[in-house]
Amino acid sequence: MKYLYIFLFLFFSGKTFSQNKLALIVAVGEYPVASKIKPIASVNDVKYIKAALSRNGFEEKNIDTLINSKATKAAILNAITQLAVKAKQNDIVVIHFSCHGQQIRDQKTIELGKDEDDGYDEAFLPYDAMPKYNPTRYKGQNHLRDDDLYPVLLAIRKKLGATGSLLVLLDACHSGTGTRDESFAVTRGEPIPFPDPENPMDSVINLSEAEARQGFFEAVADSVSNMVVISASSPQQVNKQIIINNEELGSLSYSFYKALNDMSAGNTYELLFEKIRANMQAFIPEQIPMLEGNGLQQIFSGKYKPKAEKIYIRVGYRGSTGNEDSIFMVDRGLMDNIASGTNCTIYQAESKEIYTTASIKKVDNFRSYGVAAKRLNKNDLYEVKMDEESYGNLQAVLKLSIVEADAATKVIEKQVKQFIKPYSFLTIADQADFQLEIKNDGAGKRAELTDRNNKPVWSAGIVNKDSLSDEQKKLFIANIKKELRIKYLRTMPDGGELAQFISAEIVPAKAYNKSAAIELEIGDGFSLHIKNNGNQNLYYTVLDIYPDNKVDILYPYKGKEPADYVVEKNNVVIRKLSVSKDSPAGLEFLKIIVSKEPMDLRSVFEKKITRADMQSFQTVLDDLFNEKTGKAATRGDISAIKAEEIGIISVSFIIKKS
Repeated sequence: MKYLYIFLFLFFSGKTFSQNKLALIVAVGEYPVASKIKPIASVNDVKYIKAALSRNGFEEKNIDTLINSKATKAAILNAITQLAVKAKQNDIVVIHFSCHGQQIRDQKTIELGKDEDDGYDEAFLPYDAMPKYNPTRYKGQNHLRDDDLYPVLLAIRKKLGATGSLLVLLDACHSGTGTRDESFAVTRGEPIPFPDPENPMDSVINLSEAEARQGFFEAVADSVSNMVVISASSPQQVNKQIIINNEELGSLSYSFYKALNDMSAGNTYELLFEKIRANMQAFIPEQIPMLEGNGLQQIFSGKYKPKAEKIYIRVGYRGSTGNEDSIFMVDRGLMDNIASGTNCTIYQAESKEIYTTASIKKVDNFRSYGVAAKRLNKNDLYEVKMDEESYGNLQAVLKLSIVEADAATKVIEKQVKQFIKPYSFLTIADQADFQLEIKNDGAGKRAELTDRNNKPVWSAGIVNKDSLSDEQKKLFIANIKKELRIKYLRTMPDGGELAQFISAEIVPAKAYNKSAAIELEIGDGFSLHIKNNGNQNLYYTVLDIYPDNKVDILYPYKGKEPADYVVEKNNVVIRKLSVSKDSPAGLEFLKIIVSKEPMDLRSVFEKKITRADMQSFQTVLDDLFNEKTGKAATRGDISAIKAEEIGIISVSFIIKKS
């Protein structure tokens, strides 16, 4: 009887904890002739995706496919719904799309799903979709919108639970731009957004309500699975096909196949994505793939890894040719404590063995270029570790003001001088940026730190009358750094290579004097106009600096992705805003930073994204200070490489109390 109990326990335990791996591959390469949608090589992707999944434990019977005429909108949604029916807790699900993509006008109301910053939904073109509006036959009803996918994917996540995993691969254009020669490099997308005369573009995109919705990645119960989405291109880019062994393939599909073959047990989706990006950009340097979701989850697992600080490099530079190069680029620069002449070490990703040594030769504000001792392969992923740092970029002077020169105060003064010694950006003098006062406070002492305008920066009651605690010391330094960051932001000059193409203005909702400074009161509405006068799309970030030095990131907004925030060429973005109810009186700044690649400054202010996820500019405010000493020798620049291209412009208004 004992053996029967053991058998039953093992049987039911196996049932409870067994894990299925389920997949759906959607590939539409041949559309009906009447649609006039150009054919693409989507069906060629299927064998690569199947091979990659099969090598990772996906059984053939659990990999469903919808190819060409089988992949109608209804069939796709039904297949995903059936995945939700089959799936159970702890399972792994992969959904892969290879097809055309097209922008389509966003829904008319919040209830229907109006949630897009640019006024367009991203959509796939199933077999039964048409690229053009027809008042009697087709009004976009068969476009597969992201809004259509959200509920069925959420149903899968609920079935999988927190220990499951959902991976979605999108090898299609989110939208097309029509700026490339399609007769040479085939793109997977309709270059013209779907015209919808029944739902015209609003003159102003006001998404104050819709922005509270975060789409696929909105905050849901902890009981649902993580969902990782890897897209072949950013929303405003086309997705080019590549040629492998004389065969056209989707750039993401092939790169996923190749990268997955290089993965080891326990590797994360984040590392998988970095390898995918390295491979894709070796073929198509300008294409920007995207990762959404928690990339720290281990591949095809419900487990997660802690975040590690890693800096990955891009081999080559804009305009370089060939599959190898000794020159590499790092998305960090002067503001990240990197100096010309900095020595570094290069490793192949996930390897502890040194691949080669290198030296940084050219440093811009937010980007650096180095030369490796031996050539690097553009298809491989490398990590770089800096051997040294430069001095910080901001300095602060502190004045010690002692009111009562008793024995306890002298002990505190000595302690302050001692604990600030490691911070090379901070010195003591009478002509200062900050003043520290030690005052009697009842039976004890109190330390108060103020700036030159007598604004309180930090204060603390002193432990045992003559000693600051470790936590108080930490906050003292942190608050000085915060104030210097804000000062840097407020005084950061406009300019940069791209500033000439961008203009911005604040337009109050109420009548105002255009020749005078704009004055607004609490609750007043206004619009921020950002205009791109150039001939290429630019990504934008908007910082809001309040009169009391509080900083908010206006855009990118909450759970949205930075790549969604684009000012298209020769176009304008209009954002509708209002003065916050708690805003203090004074001058409020909006700083608009534009770049050719998306950035996410939320990582600095909200600490939701760790440093390794930051682009170089994102670490500006985190790394203005260096507490190490030592100097690096200056060496020659790489003169052939063009300086980085960014643009900074500012607008402001006065908040007055009514």
